[in-house]
Amino acid sequence: MIFKKGIFNDIIRVRGNKKIPGVYDVELGFLNDMHSLNSLECHIAFYPYSRKINSNHFEFTPFEEYVNDIAAHQKSTYMKIINRFCNVFGLFLGILIVVFFSVFKPSELLSIESIVSIIGAYFIGKELWDDIEELMINLSKNWRIRYVENYYFYRLERHTTLSLYSRLAKKRRYGKEAILPEKMDLIQQKNSQTLRLFFKMNDLKPIKETYAHMLSIRMNPKLLQDFENDGCMFGVKLSFNKRFLGITRCREYFQSIDKDVKGSLKENGEWINDAVFYRKTFRLGRIKFFIRKGLIENKSIIDYSIKSTDFPETNQYEKK
Repeated sequence: MIFKKGIFNDIIRVRGNKKIPGVYDVELGFLNDMHSLNSLECHIAFYPYSRKINSNHFEFTPFEEYVNDIAAHQKSTYMKIINRFCNVFGLFLGILIVVFFSVFKPSELLSIESIVSIIGAYFIGKELWDDIEELMINLSKNWRIRYVENYYFYRLERHTTLSLYSRLAKKRRYGKEAILPEKMDLIQQKNSQTLRLFFKMNDLKPIKETYAHMLSIRMNPKLLQDFENDGCMFGVKLSFNKRFLGITRCREYFQSIDKDVKGSLKENGEWINDAVFYRKTFRLGRIKFFIRKGLIENKSIIDYSIKSTDFPETNQYEKK
């Protein structure tokens, strides 16, 4: 069991594509122990060090295409997740007004004034909820029990039989199974991009291969030499999740590539080579309880090789 044995090596693999310069494939590795999970989250942050490169010079495919299609109101594989809780909060305030009139002014319950008050409370509650959420996030960000931000803003729009053909086409295109997360978000900043992916294990269980294709990073061909010379910060967060009675138990692991050096930061900002930072948390909705954290030395969750002279053919899993 993952929760008993801890992490395993090189679950994330990054390779420069042998046939297409400027394409770097990011893959997810599998072990049988992962089948005991309910979900898996993978967050990737990419920040090139060359000052000639900004986020306009590279893209995360296919997720950048999906987000652009949604922004242009075109049909996409994903659709926006609508936050329904603002409606619930507005309804709650409306019910409070109904209760108030029922108790203190029952004769006016069906009056124009009460009806306007109830409707007004509903819409005010909807508008207030975003401010209340932001307040709770900011107030609790240094507490052990926190109200956390919503990580994902898009969910997979499930299709019918055609999705099976699409899956086969992707396998032909990438030379291996290609997986799509149930939920995702893409954060594009001036010089960096962050991709957040949420996978349901039921979707991953049919995968028989050791590695599956998650995404590709496509770099402007004119800047390849600058990118490979100066390197980047390639950061990964993995969260292995088990759910029981509505409570999700999470083991989170963090590691980064700092140009050619693999390691992790301690809480005081000190960089430790060949280390992984971990957290054990429990989550109920967006309420997160931080139980334990620390550093594991001499561990690796990233197998990273992007330079054109690298491209090893095998890895520890394929040898088995």
